Amino acid sequence: MDATLALRPPAADSAAAPRAPAAPAPAQQVVGAQSLRELVEQAVAEAEAQAIRRALSLAKGNKSRAARILKTNYTTLHSKMKRFEISAREFRLS
Repeated sequence: MDATLALRPPAADSAAAPRAPAAPAPAQQVVGAQSLRELVEQAVAEAEAQAIRRALSLAKGNKSRAARILKTNYTTLHSKMKRFEISAREFRLS
């Protein structure tokens, strides 16, 4: 046997080479019971709700001012407040 052949690593397409199992497609991978997309959507929703609450607090419940703080329009703010069940009354001074 030639010494140079013995030093060469086995070919990649060799039947003896172990193969790793194929990973599932990214859309099929989930963390716990939620997919990555669902986790991201949940994190975004929580961040938006927190930002809206902070802006309403700074604006003392004034939705127009809060919309300007958030650099969004009033109707977008109003629809998101409705979606997250946030009331401006909570932030007004009594």
